[in-house]
Amino acid sequence: LLVAARSLVLPLVVAQHIDSISKARMETAVVVYLLLWYVGNYYFNIFNKAAGIASGGAAFAFTLASLQLVIGSGWVVSLWVLGLRQRPALSASQALRLLPLGLVTAVAHGSAIYANLAGSLSFSQIVKAGEPAFAAAVGYGVYRNGVSWRKLLCLVPVIGGIAIASATELDYTLASFAAVSLANLAAAFRGCENKRVMAGELQAALGGEGNAYGVTTLWAALLLLPAIFATGEYERRSAFVALWRADGGEGGGLRFNAVLSGLLFYLYNEVSTRALRHLSGVGHSVANTAKRAVVIVGSAVAFGEQMDRPKAVGCAIAIAGTFLYAIADDIPRLGGGTKRD
Repeated sequence: LLVAARSLVLPLVVAQHIDSISKARMETAVVVYLLLWYVGNYYFNIFNKAAGIASGGAAFAFTLASLQLVIGSGWVVSLWVLGLRQRPALSASQALRLLPLGLVTAVAHGSAIYANLAGSLSFSQIVKAGEPAFAAAVGYGVYRNGVSWRKLLCLVPVIGGIAIASATELDYTLASFAAVSLANLAAAFRGCENKRVMAGELQAALGGEGNAYGVTTLWAALLLLPAIFATGEYERRSAFVALWRADGGEGGGLRFNAVLSGLLFYLYNEVSTRALRHLSGVGHSVANTAKRAVVIVGSAVAFGEQMDRPKAVGCAIAIAGTFLYAIADDIPRLGGGTKRD
């Protein structure tokens, strides 16, 4: 496991600096980015689920989620301190303007981790495919962003596919469904807030996408801590400390899986940001849809989770609907026509 982790983390670290190594052969660099994004995301989910199993399922979900954000924060701060990356030149008021983005990032991460640990990993990923529905509602209702009829029509297979996949799900709890729905809602706000932040003068002060994600992670690590108190995990801290010292319960490996999941979470998110910067909107959609499919199928195989025909069919319908939603407004252009709502 240690050798495998090292062979995975090192390429992700190098990928953070590909832009500074060479601008040539960018097509090859994008392929490398995408590969590392997929592999990093997949193994993050595997290590995270293993850490959850070792710590009693969702009993300490927010403790693990906070630990992962703290590890990511430590990583980016070390880059700044060691001079390996230019520090963001933010004033106090500018840093405070990133607080809303940090808050929704904290909610999205904490809720997703709870959902992944409270039920089957594959099922929570299927429900995550419903994120476009939340994005459309938040974008229109809060940020007044218009949504075309094509996109609205594509929400039908997304919601229908999730319903079909949920019908025969055995490892399912209402709490995990509510948590992943909250994660989808927070992710919708995060997407809109991120666009708002990177469209103004904050972009220059931050010094690039990597720093933007780093500062957001710092805020998220701080703002997720209250959840440990609100859920009663702090009152049971002695039990978690005992599990940590014993390296977990069932299956063991708590420390290894917790630390690796935190490091991989930060690295794959930053690498994905760099990859998507070089992709068109359609390319982004294809990449994100394929990633979701890889995680759903891979997690089902890794943990022996149920993947019967209704669940597989519902999963395929939901993912197809997600992809069509993402490219709906580009279809006329791809066919030689023009966009019309």
